[in-house]
Parts: sequence; structure tokens; C-alpha cells
Amino acid sequence: MSDRLLAWVPIFTVQDATASARFYVEVLGFTLDWEHRFAEGWPLYVQVSRDGLSLHLSEHGADKAQTSDLYVSVADVDATWAAMVARGLTDVAAPEDREYGVRDFDLHDPDGHHLTFGTPLKAP
Repeated sequence: MSDRLLAWVPIFTVQDATASARFYVEVLGFTLDWEHRFAEGWPLYVQVSRDGLSLHLSEHGADKAQTSDLYVSVADVDATWAAMVARGLTDVAAPEDREYGVRDFDLHDPDGHHLTFGTPLKAP
């Protein structure tokens, strides 16, 4: 028996899981893994993933939704930003070097969740 952690899967509450999943797939380059409803007319729950990372998008509790913040460490933040812009990401400033030792950029998804993508700067 091991108490090793295997994965961390954030759950974002969203108003329209289909529209949110489309943004993550078409613009951010994720894959739609699965969708689930307990019954007809119930809230939709979906999983999207990319490069071994999963994110759940849930309509459950959407009437009292709050936004979340998520930091995503990437191998090359400039390449990540360029690929997202090529897929249609707009109104997002290019990555910048930060005084806290990371080059990053920020975006908001259709539900207002704040995502930061970054790469550590090399030590001087």
C-alpha cells in the first residue's frame, strides 16, 4: 500500500459545459475525454485533458458559481501562447518575464476562470 498521490484534477463550475469544453478543445488544444449526465435534463459534467493533465467542467452548482485560479507550468510558454493564438485565442497579452522568476501569460475562460501559463526563467 502506498500513499503516493497520482493526479490532481481541478473542477471548474461552468454555465454551459458544452461551450466551455469547446473553448478548451478548439482554442487551448485540449481533448474532450468524456461527458456525463445522471439523467435527461440534469447538469452536464465533462472531462478535458492535455499532455497528461485533466480538468473537469461541471454545470452542477452553476447558479452559485465562483471563479477559480489555476497555474499551469509549461515547457515553453512562448510556444504555448503562439499555438493558442493560432487556434483563435484573442485579447491575451504575450508572455512576459516576471520579477518572481517566471515568464507567463494570463487568460480567462468563457466562465471567468483565470488561468496562468508559465515557464520558470533560467537562473542568471
